[in-house]
Amino acid sequence: MKLMVIIGSPRRGGNTDTLVDKVIEGYLSKTPAEVEKIFVTEKKLAPCCGCLSCTFPPPGTMKCLVKDDMTEILERLPSADAFIFGTPNHMRTVSAPLLNFLARLLPLMKFMPDTNAEGHIIGGGFTSSLKDKKAAIVISQGDPIFSSALVHAVLERNFMDFGLRRVGDVISRGNMLPGDAAKKPDDLEKAFQLGVALYATAGMY
Repeated sequence: MKLMVIIGSPRRGGNTDTLVDKVIEGYLSKTPAEVEKIFVTEKKLAPCCGCLSCTFPPPGTMKCLVKDDMTEILERLPSADAFIFGTPNHMRTVSAPLLNFLARLLPLMKFMPDTNAEGHIIGGGFTSSLKDKKAAIVISQGDPIFSSALVHAVLERNFMDFGLRRVGDVISRGNMLPGDAAKKPDDLEKAFQLGVALYATAGMY
C-alpha cells in the first residue's frame, strides 16, 4: 500500500501538518504502508500556463510543457492507493500553492469527446489516472466559527473532477497560533479515525 500526502501549508510541524500526521498515524495503525509527504511550498512548481496541450486536442499529450518538480510528481501520483490533502484556510479558500498544485494535475486527465457526423466536438467527459482512488481532506482554520465552506468545496470539486472518492474530512477550528491543533484531543482523534477509515476503504471500488 502507498499513501500519498499533499500538504499546502508552508509550515512543517504547523497545525495542518499536525492534523495530517494523525491521519497518517491512523492509516499506519492498520497497515505498514509506504508514505510520501509532499510539501507543495518546498517544491519548484511554476504556475499552470493554461496551454491545455496536455488535454487538447483530444487526447492531448498527457504531459506538461512546464518542466519542474511537477514532472516527477505526476509520474508518482497514479501509483498511490490513497491520498490525504491538507491545507490551512487562507482567505477562506485553499492555500495558493495548493491551488496551483491542483491546476498542475491536469495532465492526469484524459478528455473523451463526443462528436457529431461532421466530426465536431459536441460534448464529452473526462477520465483520470486517479479514478476511484480514495482521498481525505484536512483543513485547519483560525476562525473559531466554521469558515471553510469554500476550502472544502474547492477540494471536493477537484476530487470529483479527478474521480477521487472522498472518504471524509477533519476541519479543525480556532487554530490561531502554532501548536493550537495539538491541544485539541477531539480533533486529533477524529483525524486518527479518518486515517483508519481511509485504509479501510482504500481497496474498495
